Amino acid sequence: MARKGGSSTQRMAPPPVTNGNSNGVPPPSTIAAQIVHNASNVNARHGQVTKVSFGELVKEFLQHPNTDEPDQQLVALVCVIAEAGLEGLFKHDPFAQDQQRQQGIDSIAALTFILQQKPHLLLSTRDSEDDGIPRPPLILWLYPKLLGLLTYTTLNSVHEHVQQLLHLCLSVLARTSALWRSAAVVSQLYRSCVQCEY
Repeated sequence: MARKGGSSTQRMAPPPVTNGNSNGVPPPSTIAAQIVHNASNVNARHGQVTKVSFGELVKEFLQHPNTDEPDQQLVALVCVIAEAGLEGLFKHDPFAQDQQRQQGIDSIAALTFILQQKPHLLLSTRDSEDDGIPRPPLILWLYPKLLGLLTYTTLNSVHEHVQQLLHLCLSVLARTSALWRSAAVVSQLYRSCVQCEY
């Protein structure tokens, strides 16, 4: 006689799903999406234990850089990094100045990596917000932010990084024959902006 070992409908609970990291950081293939998602989820509760800070996500992106995402996702990533990482430098917080500067430098490094790999993104437009207003190319949106950083003497520690990124924007466009004309226009824009400042 065979023993009954229990009902055939009984199942063991599946093991918990983990992402392979014990520190709660998403796997490298989803870091870009996580940065964009966290920035767009403004109603998220700030007390969530599982929420990873913007600075930690950018550091993780730099450790495992990846530009295999669709172009529109990468454009969104560039916009989020520029807004959260660079504009954070303008906030006056005497207790977090070093952290803000490092986050700004990390943000510039992330932007540099993305734009080195995908220079054509500089000519892409941001997603429209269904208001019917055409959006300018990313380069026209990014340049004022970068040039604005150079006007603050309190941000001297990031000026070199900003200048390198500005130069990169010109050089990556000039390296691609299909983008040469755009590189000339961007170079002219850069010169006129710098001449207006001085």
